[in-house]
Amino acid sequence: MVFTFPLNDKRNVEELLKHLAEHKLNFPGNCVVSVKPHVAHVSSMNSFALGTARTAW
Repeated sequence: MVFTFPLNDKRNVEELLKHLAEHKLNFPGNCVVSVKPHVAHVSSMNSFALGTARTAW
């Protein structure tokens, strides 16, 4: 499953990685993060944790 996380000045890649870790998603362990300008695409087999992280973002 892949979700898109919007990024901005306050919500940057470092904050995203911390946020994912709070939901038991660790890069490069159990998720893949692809960063583009203004968004990050995160994929993981753990769809529940990924969905919860996206909702809370």
